Amino acid sequence: MQSYRILYGDIHNHNAHGYGIGSIERSLDIARTHLDFFAFTGHSSWHDMPSMEGQRERHWIEGFKRLKDTWPRVQRVIADGNRDGRFCAFLGFEWHSSHWGDQCVVFPEDDRPLFYTSDPQELRRFCRHERALMIPHHLAYPSGRRGVNWHAFCEECTPVVEIYSEHGNAEDDRGPLTYFTHSMGGRQTSNTAAAGLLSGLRFGFVGSSDDHAGFPGAYGEGLMAALVTDFTRAGIFEAINARRTYALTGDRIEVDFRVDGHPMGATVEAGRQVEASFAVEGRDEIDVVEVIQDGRVVHRAYASDDVADEAWPDTPVQLRLEWGWGPWGDLALDRVCDWAMRLDVQGGRILRHFPCLQSMPFDEVRRHRFEQVGSSLDIRSYTARQNAYRQNPNQSVVLELQGDAATTLSLRLTQPVDQAVTVSLADLRRGSSNHFVGEFPKEGWQWHRLLGAGATKVRGSVSLAVPETRSHIYLRVRQKNGHMAWASPVFVNYR
Repeated sequence: MQSYRILYGDIHNHNAHGYGIGSIERSLDIARTHLDFFAFTGHSSWHDMPSMEGQRERHWIEGFKRLKDTWPRVQRVIADGNRDGRFCAFLGFEWHSSHWGDQCVVFPEDDRPLFYTSDPQELRRFCRHERALMIPHHLAYPSGRRGVNWHAFCEECTPVVEIYSEHGNAEDDRGPLTYFTHSMGGRQTSNTAAAGLLSGLRFGFVGSSDDHAGFPGAYGEGLMAALVTDFTRAGIFEAINARRTYALTGDRIEVDFRVDGHPMGATVEAGRQVEASFAVEGRDEIDVVEVIQDGRVVHRAYASDDVADEAWPDTPVQLRLEWGWGPWGDLALDRVCDWAMRLDVQGGRILRHFPCLQSMPFDEVRRHRFEQVGSSLDIRSYTARQNAYRQNPNQSVVLELQGDAATTLSLRLTQPVDQAVTVSLADLRRGSSNHFVGEFPKEGWQWHRLLGAGATKVRGSVSLAVPETRSHIYLRVRQKNGHMAWASPVFVNYR
Protein backbone atom coordinates (compact mmCIF):
# COMPACT_ATOMS: atom_id res chain seq x y z
CA MET A 1 0.00 0.00 0.00
CA GLN A 2 1.53 3.31 -1.09
CA SER A 3 2.37 5.82 1.62
CA TYR A 4 2.21 9.58 1.19
CA ARG A 5 3.69 12.62 2.85
CA ILE A 6 1.20 15.16 4.22
CA LEU A 7 1.85 18.79 3.27
CA TYR A 8 -0.24 21.68 4.63
CA GLY A 9 -1.12 24.77 2.63
CA ASP A 10 -3.51 27.59 1.78
CA ILE A 11 -4.34 28.17 -1.90
CA HIS A 12 -6.86 31.02 -1.52
CA ASN A 13 -5.90 34.22 0.31
CA HIS A 14 -5.59 37.95 -0.28
CA ASN A 15 -3.66 41.10 0.51
CA ALA A 16 -3.35 44.71 -0.72
CA HIS A 17 -2.78 43.45 -4.29
CA GLY A 18 -6.56 43.36 -4.54
CA TYR A 19 -8.97 44.72 -1.94
CA GLY A 20 -7.24 43.28 1.13
CA ILE A 21 -4.33 44.61 3.19
CA GLY A 22 -0.63 43.79 3.41
CA SER A 23 2.14 43.37 0.84
CA ILE A 24 2.75 40.26 -1.26
CA GLU A 25 6.21 40.06 0.32
CA ARG A 26 4.61 39.84 3.77
CA SER A 27 2.20 37.13 2.62
CA LEU A 28 5.07 35.02 1.32
CA ASP A 29 7.09 35.49 4.50
CA ILE A 30 4.15 34.53 6.71
CA ALA A 31 3.36 31.49 4.57
CA ARG A 32 6.95 30.28 4.85
CA THR A 33 6.78 30.63 8.63
CA HIS A 34 4.18 27.90 9.14
CA LEU A 35 3.04 26.32 5.83
CA ASP A 36 4.49 23.93 3.27
CA PHE A 37 2.87 25.69 0.29
CA PHE A 38 0.56 28.54 -0.59
CA ALA A 39 -1.06 30.21 -3.59
CA PHE A 40 -1.80 33.91 -3.68
CA THR A 41 -5.12 34.49 -5.47
CA GLY A 42 -5.53 38.23 -5.96
CA HIS A 43 -8.97 39.73 -6.62
CA SER A 44 -9.17 40.25 -10.39
CA SER A 45 -12.71 41.07 -11.55
CA TRP A 46 -16.48 40.96 -10.95
CA HIS A 47 -18.30 41.25 -14.27
CA ASP A 48 -21.84 41.09 -12.82
CA MET A 49 -21.28 43.13 -9.67
CA PRO A 50 -24.56 44.65 -8.43
CA SER A 51 -24.93 48.39 -8.24
CA MET A 52 -24.45 49.62 -4.69
CA GLU A 53 -25.55 52.80 -2.98
CA GLY A 54 -23.16 55.73 -3.30
CA GLN A 55 -19.62 54.81 -4.28
CA ARG A 56 -19.28 51.59 -2.29
CA GLU A 57 -18.47 49.57 -5.40
CA ARG A 58 -15.19 51.48 -5.61
CA HIS A 59 -13.87 49.23 -2.80
CA TRP A 60 -13.93 46.39 -5.32
CA ILE A 61 -13.09 48.33 -8.49
CA GLU A 62 -10.01 49.94 -6.98
CA GLY A 63 -8.89 46.57 -5.63
CA PHE A 64 -9.13 44.98 -9.08
CA LYS A 65 -7.08 47.86 -10.52
CA ARG A 66 -4.38 47.45 -7.85
CA LEU A 67 -3.92 43.79 -8.75
CA LYS A 68 -3.69 44.59 -12.47
CA ASP A 69 -1.19 47.42 -11.88
CA THR A 70 1.03 45.39 -9.54
CA TRP A 71 0.74 42.00 -11.30
CA PRO A 72 4.40 42.05 -12.50
CA ARG A 73 5.53 42.50 -8.89
CA VAL A 74 3.26 39.66 -7.72
CA GLN A 75 4.60 37.41 -10.49
CA ARG A 76 8.19 38.14 -9.49
CA VAL A 77 7.70 37.53 -5.76
CA ILE A 78 5.90 34.22 -6.31
CA ALA A 79 8.49 33.03 -8.85
CA ASP A 80 11.28 33.80 -6.38
CA GLY A 81 9.44 32.14 -3.49
CA ASN A 82 9.94 28.46 -4.28
CA ARG A 83 12.30 26.14 -2.46
CA ASP A 84 11.67 22.57 -3.64
CA GLY A 85 11.65 20.21 -0.70
CA ARG A 86 11.07 23.07 1.74
CA PHE A 87 8.36 25.42 0.43
CA CYS A 88 6.27 25.91 -2.72
CA ALA A 89 4.53 29.10 -3.91
CA PHE A 90 1.87 29.33 -6.63
CA LEU A 91 0.47 32.23 -8.64
CA GLY A 92 -3.27 32.72 -8.95
CA PHE A 93 -6.25 35.05 -9.09
CA GLU A 94 -9.92 35.06 -8.05
CA TRP A 95 -12.77 35.58 -10.51
CA HIS A 96 -16.01 36.84 -8.95
CA SER A 97 -19.48 36.17 -10.33
CA SER A 98 -22.85 36.70 -8.70
CA HIS A 99 -24.53 34.22 -11.05
CA TRP A 100 -21.83 31.62 -11.68
CA GLY A 101 -20.15 31.68 -8.28
CA ASP A 102 -16.59 32.69 -7.49
CA GLN A 103 -13.64 30.72 -8.86
CA CYS A 104 -10.00 30.65 -7.77
CA VAL A 105 -7.53 30.06 -10.60
CA VAL A 106 -4.18 28.58 -9.53
CA PHE A 107 -1.33 28.17 -12.04
CA PRO A 108 1.22 25.35 -12.03
CA GLU A 109 3.90 27.65 -13.48
CA ASP A 110 5.28 31.16 -13.00
CA ASP A 111 4.76 34.42 -14.90
CA ARG A 112 1.24 33.66 -16.11
CA PRO A 113 -1.26 36.35 -17.17
CA LEU A 114 -4.47 37.60 -15.65
CA PHE A 115 -7.52 36.68 -17.70
CA TYR A 116 -10.76 38.67 -17.96
CA THR A 117 -14.08 37.23 -19.10
CA SER A 118 -17.75 37.15 -18.16
CA ASP A 119 -18.17 33.57 -19.41
CA PRO A 120 -17.24 30.64 -17.12
CA GLN A 121 -16.72 28.41 -20.15
CA GLU A 122 -14.13 30.84 -21.51
CA LEU A 123 -12.47 30.85 -18.10
CA ARG A 124 -12.41 27.04 -18.19
CA ARG A 125 -10.87 27.02 -21.67
CA PHE A 126 -8.17 29.38 -20.39
CA CYS A 127 -7.52 27.12 -17.39
CA ARG A 128 -7.38 24.05 -19.64
CA HIS A 129 -4.77 25.75 -21.83
CA GLU A 130 -2.75 26.81 -18.78
CA ARG A 131 -3.23 23.44 -17.00
CA ALA A 132 -4.48 25.61 -14.12
CA LEU A 133 -6.90 24.73 -11.35
CA MET A 134 -10.34 26.37 -11.27
CA ILE A 135 -11.70 25.99 -7.73
CA PRO A 136 -15.18 27.15 -6.60
CA HIS A 137 -15.30 28.63 -3.11
CA HIS A 138 -17.86 29.69 -0.47
CA LEU A 139 -20.16 27.23 -2.21
CA ALA A 140 -23.18 27.46 0.05
CA TYR A 141 -24.10 31.11 -0.41
CA PRO A 142 -27.48 31.56 -2.12
CA SER A 143 -27.75 31.34 -5.90
CA GLY A 144 -27.25 34.76 -7.45
CA ARG A 145 -25.27 35.87 -4.37
CA ARG A 146 -21.94 34.33 -5.44
CA GLY A 147 -22.89 30.84 -4.29
CA VAL A 148 -21.78 27.87 -6.39
CA ASN A 149 -23.66 27.12 -9.61
CA TRP A 150 -23.65 23.31 -9.79
CA HIS A 151 -25.28 23.46 -13.25
CA ALA A 152 -22.03 24.92 -14.60
CA PHE A 153 -19.79 22.46 -12.75
CA CYS A 154 -17.30 20.48 -14.83
CA GLU A 155 -14.62 18.12 -13.53
CA GLU A 156 -12.10 19.42 -16.04
CA CYS A 157 -9.77 21.82 -14.19
CA THR A 158 -11.94 21.41 -11.06
CA PRO A 159 -10.87 18.26 -9.24
CA VAL A 160 -11.62 19.85 -5.85
CA VAL A 161 -13.92 22.44 -4.28
CA GLU A 162 -13.34 24.59 -1.22
CA ILE A 163 -15.74 23.45 1.51
CA TYR A 164 -14.31 25.53 4.36
CA SER A 165 -12.89 29.06 4.62
CA GLU A 166 -13.27 32.12 6.82
CA HIS A 167 -16.84 32.30 5.51
CA GLY A 168 -17.66 29.04 7.27
CA ASN A 169 -18.52 25.42 6.51
CA ALA A 170 -20.16 24.49 3.17
CA GLU A 171 -20.32 20.73 3.72
CA ASP A 172 -24.04 20.89 4.46
CA ASP A 173 -26.62 23.34 5.79
CA ARG A 174 -26.81 21.87 9.30
CA GLY A 175 -23.16 21.49 10.20
CA PRO A 176 -21.24 23.70 12.62
CA LEU A 177 -19.41 26.91 11.68
CA THR A 178 -22.30 28.42 9.80
CA TYR A 179 -22.09 31.39 7.40
CA PHE A 180 -22.75 34.67 9.21
CA THR A 181 -19.92 37.18 8.81
CA HIS A 182 -20.74 38.49 5.32
CA SER A 183 -23.62 40.07 3.43
CA MET A 184 -24.34 37.21 1.03
CA GLY A 185 -26.69 35.42 3.42
CA GLY A 186 -26.90 31.99 5.03
CA ARG A 187 -26.27 28.53 3.63
CA GLN A 188 -28.54 27.37 0.81
CA THR A 189 -29.23 23.61 0.97
CA SER A 190 -28.93 23.02 -2.78
CA ASN A 191 -25.53 24.75 -2.95
CA THR A 192 -23.77 22.69 -0.27
CA ALA A 193 -21.05 20.16 -1.04
CA ALA A 194 -23.39 17.40 0.17
CA ALA A 195 -25.99 18.42 -2.41
CA GLY A 196 -23.42 18.48 -5.20
CA LEU A 197 -22.21 14.99 -4.33
CA LEU A 198 -25.75 13.59 -4.08
CA SER A 199 -26.51 14.93 -7.56
CA GLY A 200 -23.73 12.71 -8.93
CA LEU A 201 -20.91 15.24 -9.26
CA ARG A 202 -17.39 14.10 -8.48
CA PHE A 203 -14.96 16.35 -6.59
CA GLY A 204 -12.55 16.33 -3.69
CA PHE A 205 -12.34 18.66 -0.68
CA VAL A 206 -9.96 21.46 0.20
CA GLY A 207 -10.05 24.24 2.75
CA SER A 208 -8.33 27.60 2.45
CA SER A 209 -8.54 30.77 4.47
CA ASP A 210 -9.80 33.40 2.01
CA ASP A 211 -8.06 35.66 4.51
CA HIS A 212 -8.00 39.34 3.45
CA ALA A 213 -5.33 40.43 5.94
CA GLY A 214 -2.35 39.04 4.02
CA PHE A 215 -2.06 36.07 6.41
CA PRO A 216 -2.06 32.73 4.56
CA GLY A 217 -2.98 29.76 6.72
CA ALA A 218 -4.71 31.88 9.37
CA TYR A 219 -5.75 29.55 12.20
CA GLY A 220 -9.45 28.79 12.20
CA GLU A 221 -10.04 30.36 8.79
CA GLY A 222 -9.25 27.30 6.69
CA LEU A 223 -6.38 25.07 5.60
CA MET A 224 -5.81 22.14 3.26
CA ALA A 225 -3.65 19.05 3.28
CA ALA A 226 -2.23 17.33 0.21
CA LEU A 227 -0.96 13.74 0.20
CA VAL A 228 2.12 13.92 -2.01
CA THR A 229 4.84 11.63 -3.26
CA ASP A 230 7.12 14.55 -4.14
CA PHE A 231 7.59 17.85 -2.29
CA THR A 232 7.55 20.03 -5.42
CA ARG A 233 4.97 22.18 -7.15
CA ALA A 234 4.40 19.39 -9.67
CA GLY A 235 3.95 16.91 -6.80
CA ILE A 236 1.39 19.14 -5.07
CA PHE A 237 -0.54 19.70 -8.32
CA GLU A 238 -0.55 15.96 -8.98
CA ALA A 239 -2.05 15.32 -5.53
CA ILE A 240 -4.75 17.98 -6.01
CA ASN A 241 -5.66 16.70 -9.48
CA ALA A 242 -5.91 13.18 -8.01
CA ARG A 243 -8.13 14.58 -5.20
CA ARG A 244 -5.69 13.27 -2.54
CA THR A 245 -6.59 16.24 -0.38
CA TYR A 246 -8.55 17.07 2.72
CA ALA A 247 -9.99 20.22 4.24
CA LEU A 248 -9.16 21.52 7.71
CA THR A 249 -10.45 24.34 9.86
CA GLY A 250 -7.05 24.99 11.44
CA ASP A 251 -5.56 22.23 13.58
CA ARG A 252 -3.26 20.00 11.54
CA ILE A 253 -5.10 16.76 11.98
CA GLU A 254 -3.36 13.88 10.21
CA VAL A 255 -5.76 11.73 8.19
CA ASP A 256 -5.35 8.52 6.21
CA PHE A 257 -8.64 7.39 4.67
CA ARG A 258 -8.97 4.55 2.17
CA VAL A 259 -11.64 2.40 0.57
CA ASP A 260 -10.52 -1.10 -0.39
CA GLY A 261 -6.98 0.20 -0.05
CA HIS A 262 -7.49 3.13 -2.43
CA PRO A 263 -6.66 6.61 -1.07
CA MET A 264 -9.06 9.49 -0.59
CA GLY A 265 -10.16 10.99 -3.90
CA ALA A 266 -9.87 7.74 -5.85
CA THR A 267 -12.45 6.29 -8.19
CA VAL A 268 -12.78 2.53 -7.78
CA GLU A 269 -14.75 -0.33 -9.30
CA ALA A 270 -16.16 -2.69 -6.70
CA GLY A 271 -18.76 -5.34 -6.06
CA ARG A 272 -21.56 -5.05 -3.55
CA GLN A 273 -19.33 -4.47 -0.53
CA VAL A 274 -16.25 -2.38 0.28
CA GLU A 275 -14.13 -1.76 3.35
CA ALA A 276 -13.47 1.80 4.49
CA SER A 277 -10.42 2.18 6.75
CA PHE A 278 -9.04 5.19 8.57
CA ALA A 279 -6.19 6.31 10.78
CA VAL A 280 -6.53 9.74 12.38
CA GLU A 281 -4.16 11.66 14.65
CA GLY A 282 -5.56 14.88 16.08
CA ARG A 283 -3.82 17.89 17.52
CA ASP A 284 -6.32 17.89 20.37
CA GLU A 285 -8.70 15.41 21.94
CA ILE A 286 -10.80 13.71 19.26
CA ASP A 287 -14.55 13.86 19.76
CA VAL A 288 -15.69 11.63 16.90
CA VAL A 289 -14.62 10.19 13.55
CA GLU A 290 -17.49 9.63 11.12
CA VAL A 291 -17.75 7.72 7.86
CA ILE A 292 -20.36 9.30 5.55
CA GLN A 293 -21.80 7.29 2.66
CA ASP A 294 -24.19 8.90 0.19
CA GLY A 295 -25.11 11.65 2.63
CA ARG A 296 -25.63 9.48 5.73
CA VAL A 297 -23.39 8.77 8.69
CA VAL A 298 -22.86 5.00 8.51
CA HIS A 299 -20.14 4.56 11.14
CA ARG A 300 -18.78 6.42 14.16
CA ALA A 301 -15.54 5.82 16.06
CA TYR A 302 -14.30 7.43 19.26
CA ALA A 303 -11.01 8.00 21.05
CA SER A 304 -10.35 6.39 24.41
CA ASP A 305 -9.90 8.57 27.49
CA ASP A 306 -6.43 7.64 28.75
CA VAL A 307 -5.90 10.69 30.95
CA ALA A 308 -6.61 8.77 34.16
CA ASP A 309 -4.48 5.73 33.29
CA GLU A 310 -1.82 5.10 35.92
CA ALA A 311 0.88 3.71 33.62
CA TRP A 312 2.84 6.36 31.75
CA PRO A 313 2.45 5.88 27.99
CA ASP A 314 5.38 4.79 25.83
CA THR A 315 3.98 6.72 22.87
CA PRO A 316 4.46 10.47 22.35
CA VAL A 317 2.13 12.88 24.12
CA GLN A 318 0.73 16.22 22.93
CA LEU A 319 0.52 19.51 24.73
CA ARG A 320 -0.81 22.93 23.70
CA LEU A 321 0.77 26.20 24.85
CA GLU A 322 -1.58 29.17 24.36
CA TRP A 323 -1.09 32.87 24.99
CA GLY A 324 -3.15 36.05 24.60
CA TRP A 325 -6.52 36.92 26.21
CA GLY A 326 -5.98 40.31 27.85
CA PRO A 327 -8.04 43.50 27.93
CA TRP A 328 -10.97 43.91 25.59
CA GLY A 329 -12.19 46.97 23.75
CA ASP A 330 -14.97 47.81 26.20
CA LEU A 331 -12.29 48.65 28.78
CA ALA A 332 -10.56 51.05 26.35
CA LEU A 333 -7.34 49.16 27.04
CA ASP A 334 -7.04 47.18 23.82
CA ARG A 335 -3.41 46.93 22.76
CA VAL A 336 -0.95 44.84 20.78
CA CYS A 337 1.09 42.71 23.17
CA ASP A 338 4.51 41.39 22.11
CA TRP A 339 5.65 38.01 23.44
CA ALA A 340 9.11 36.48 23.66
CA MET A 341 9.45 33.02 25.23
CA ARG A 342 11.93 30.20 25.46
CA LEU A 343 10.86 26.66 26.25
CA ASP A 344 13.39 24.13 27.57
CA VAL A 345 12.50 20.46 28.02
CA GLN A 346 14.43 18.47 30.63
CA GLY A 347 14.26 14.68 30.66
CA GLY A 348 12.47 14.51 27.34
CA ARG A 349 12.46 15.98 23.85
CA ILE A 350 10.32 17.89 21.36
CA LEU A 351 9.52 15.69 18.38
CA ARG A 352 7.44 18.18 16.39
CA HIS A 353 5.70 21.50 16.89
CA PHE A 354 2.59 22.82 15.10
CA PRO A 355 2.01 26.62 15.14
CA CYS A 356 -1.63 27.76 15.35
CA LEU A 357 -1.48 31.40 14.25
CA GLN A 358 -4.42 33.78 14.16
CA SER A 359 -4.40 36.46 11.45
CA MET A 360 -4.93 39.54 13.60
CA PRO A 361 -3.89 42.13 14.59
CA PHE A 362 -2.61 43.32 11.22
CA ASP A 363 1.00 44.43 11.25
CA GLU A 364 3.23 44.79 8.19
CA VAL A 365 6.43 44.44 10.26
CA ARG A 366 5.72 42.06 13.15
CA ARG A 367 6.15 38.33 12.58
CA HIS A 368 5.55 35.13 14.53
CA ARG A 369 8.75 33.10 14.75
CA PHE A 370 9.42 29.56 16.01
CA GLU A 371 12.95 28.21 16.20
CA GLN A 372 13.45 24.69 17.50
CA VAL A 373 16.97 23.64 18.47
CA GLY A 374 17.11 20.21 20.08
CA SER A 375 14.87 20.23 23.15
CA SER A 376 14.40 24.01 23.16
CA LEU A 377 11.89 26.17 21.32
CA ASP A 378 12.22 29.96 20.97
CA ILE A 379 8.95 31.79 20.28
CA ARG A 380 8.32 35.39 19.23
CA SER A 381 4.72 36.38 18.81
CA TYR A 382 2.10 39.10 19.29
CA THR A 383 -1.57 39.15 20.29
CA ALA A 384 -4.49 41.58 20.42
CA ARG A 385 -8.26 41.56 20.23
CA GLN A 386 -8.27 44.03 17.33
CA ASN A 387 -10.43 42.52 14.55
CA ALA A 388 -9.73 39.01 15.87
CA TYR A 389 -11.38 36.30 13.73
CA ARG A 390 -14.55 35.09 15.49
CA GLN A 391 -13.39 37.10 18.55
CA ASN A 392 -10.41 34.85 19.38
CA PRO A 393 -7.22 36.90 19.90
CA ASN A 394 -4.98 34.04 21.01
CA GLN A 395 -1.97 32.34 19.46
CA SER A 396 -0.82 28.82 20.30
CA VAL A 397 1.51 25.98 19.43
CA VAL A 398 0.93 22.25 19.80
CA LEU A 399 3.96 20.25 20.96
CA GLU A 400 4.51 16.57 20.32
CA LEU A 401 6.76 15.36 23.14
CA GLN A 402 8.61 12.24 24.16
CA GLY A 403 8.93 12.02 27.93
CA ASP A 404 7.65 10.57 31.17
CA ALA A 405 6.17 11.73 34.46
CA ALA A 406 9.47 13.28 35.55
CA THR A 407 9.93 15.34 32.35
CA THR A 408 9.79 19.06 33.09
CA LEU A 409 9.01 22.07 30.94
CA SER A 410 10.63 25.39 31.81
CA LEU A 411 9.11 28.43 30.11
CA ARG A 412 10.93 31.75 30.44
CA LEU A 413 9.17 34.92 29.29
CA THR A 414 11.15 38.06 28.53
CA GLN A 415 8.18 39.89 26.93
CA PRO A 416 5.71 41.25 27.93
CA VAL A 417 7.24 40.65 31.39
CA ASP A 418 10.13 38.73 32.89
CA GLN A 419 8.60 35.51 34.19
CA ALA A 420 9.72 31.90 34.60
CA VAL A 421 7.57 28.83 35.30
CA THR A 422 8.54 25.16 35.51
CA VAL A 423 5.99 22.37 35.40
CA SER A 424 6.19 18.58 35.05
CA LEU A 425 4.33 16.41 32.57
CA ALA A 426 2.87 14.56 35.54
CA ASP A 427 1.34 17.84 36.76
CA LEU A 428 -0.05 18.62 33.30
CA ARG A 429 -1.55 15.20 33.03
CA ARG A 430 -3.74 16.07 36.02
CA GLY A 431 -4.79 19.46 34.65
CA SER A 432 -3.90 22.73 32.96
CA SER A 433 -1.44 25.30 34.29
CA ASN A 434 -2.71 28.91 33.99
CA HIS A 435 -0.66 32.09 34.40
CA PHE A 436 -0.92 35.85 33.90
CA VAL A 437 1.55 38.60 33.08
CA GLY A 438 0.04 41.05 35.57
CA GLU A 439 -3.06 41.99 37.50
CA PHE A 440 -6.47 41.97 35.85
CA PRO A 441 -7.05 42.68 32.97
CA LYS A 442 -3.52 41.92 31.70
CA GLU A 443 -2.80 39.09 29.24
CA GLY A 444 -2.54 35.44 30.23
CA TRP A 445 -1.04 32.20 29.03
CA GLN A 446 -1.54 28.56 29.80
CA TRP A 447 -0.33 25.03 29.39
CA HIS A 448 -3.35 22.96 28.40
CA ARG A 449 -3.94 19.56 29.92
CA LEU A 450 -1.64 16.87 28.56
CA LEU A 451 -3.07 14.44 26.02
CA GLY A 452 -1.88 10.91 25.39
CA ALA A 453 -2.22 8.92 22.19
CA GLY A 454 -5.44 7.29 23.37
CA ALA A 455 -7.20 10.66 23.31
CA THR A 456 -5.76 11.90 20.00
CA LYS A 457 -5.52 8.79 17.80
CA VAL A 458 -8.36 6.78 16.28
CA ARG A 459 -7.98 3.87 13.88
CA GLY A 460 -10.65 1.60 12.48
CA SER A 461 -12.47 0.10 9.55
CA VAL A 462 -16.00 -0.73 8.53
CA SER A 463 -17.56 -2.93 5.83
CA LEU A 464 -20.13 -1.08 3.77
CA ALA A 465 -22.78 -2.34 1.39
CA VAL A 466 -22.60 -0.76 -2.06
CA PRO A 467 -25.90 0.06 -3.79
CA GLU A 468 -26.57 -1.08 -7.34
CA THR A 469 -25.89 2.49 -8.43
CA ARG A 470 -22.77 4.50 -7.65
CA SER A 471 -21.74 5.48 -4.13
CA HIS A 472 -19.48 8.10 -2.56
CA ILE A 473 -17.81 7.69 0.84
CA TYR A 474 -15.86 10.25 2.86
CA LEU A 475 -14.52 10.84 6.35
CA ARG A 476 -15.29 13.64 8.80
CA VAL A 477 -13.29 14.28 11.98
CA ARG A 478 -14.24 16.55 14.87
CA GLN A 479 -12.05 17.39 17.85
CA LYS A 480 -13.45 18.44 21.21
CA ASN A 481 -12.05 21.95 20.68
CA GLY A 482 -14.28 22.26 17.61
CA HIS A 483 -11.64 21.91 14.90
CA MET A 484 -12.53 19.62 12.02
CA ALA A 485 -11.22 17.75 8.99
CA TRP A 486 -13.00 16.39 5.90
CA ALA A 487 -11.25 13.79 3.74
CA SER A 488 -12.07 13.81 0.02
CA PRO A 489 -14.60 11.17 -1.02
CA VAL A 490 -13.77 7.87 -2.64
CA PHE A 491 -16.11 7.31 -5.59
CA VAL A 492 -17.34 3.75 -6.05
CA ASN A 493 -18.63 2.51 -9.42
CA TYR A 494 -18.64 5.97 -11.08
CA ARG A 495 -18.51 4.71 -14.67
